[in-house]
Amino acid sequence: MVHALIVVFLLGGIWTQEASANPAHGRIQQMTSGDRNTLFAKFLQGNGQRCDSVTRSFFQGSTKSGDAIWNATCRDGQMFAVLIYNDAKGSSKILSCAMLKAINAGDCFRKVLGE
Repeated sequence: MVHALIVVFLLGGIWTQEASANPAHGRIQQMTSGDRNTLFAKFLQGNGQRCDSVTRSFFQGSTKSGDAIWNATCRDGQMFAVLIYNDAKGSSKILSCAMLKAINAGDCFRKVLGE
């Protein structure tokens, strides 16, 4: 299930921030870059992607509905966009950056949306 890791992360952690429009994104945003990269690597692996470690993560922006878009680069050079929906479950969708570009939906690692 695509959102399983983020849900486990949210339920397992201690909630320390104020209520956020997108609670899963709020938790991820508060993490150190190392912890965030580890989370994204485990999340990608748990969803069938070959990614032994994430070397870079980037918050690309939010949609008008509050969905957050994060980008992650794996050690082997693969890049992914992770859409974290603005819902209580932290539902998400993964798309490779190559596919994102191929369907003319933008480029990863470019801040294009307003938060």
